[in-house]
Amino acid sequence: MGLYTGSTLHEVAHVVGAGNAMGKEISDTAIIVKMIRVMMLAPVLVIMSFALARTAVKVVSDGVKGTAAATAKRGKITIPWFAFGFLAVIGFNSFDLLPHTVVDGINHIDTFMLTMAMTALGTETSIEKFKKAGAKPFILAAVLYIWLLGGGYLLAKYLV
Repeated sequence: MGLYTGSTLHEVAHVVGAGNAMGKEISDTAIIVKMIRVMMLAPVLVIMSFALARTAVKVVSDGVKGTAAATAKRGKITIPWFAFGFLAVIGFNSFDLLPHTVVDGINHIDTFMLTMAMTALGTETSIEKFKKAGAKPFILAAVLYIWLLGGGYLLAKYLV
């Protein structure tokens, strides 16, 4: 159950809460699985950047060769610099150099900032925007939700 919880819940706090509700061993497993998912963010983003850049080069090169448009996009990739910063913060935090009161303060600031960001998104949302977006985003969200639950189930069933 810890493998399923850690592989399907999005937020670390949700994984901790759900895992603790089911027991210490399940919680420990869920947290480890979630941390592995979090640590894989940066490498996956870099690999995706290279893959998407290669796809863009192929699409551009299939057009008219030698034009400015064909040469402008060749070899350009978008590097997710925040992911490297994310890994640096994870590495720094693993050394446990900061006092726990400072870490707790940073966590409170983080929670507040995330809450404000979600509030800002919520205040910008209206029924009209949902109507304008149409059904495609909702269908995609449903497919991704089913993929996440099904993938988590298969992962838990066949790897444990």
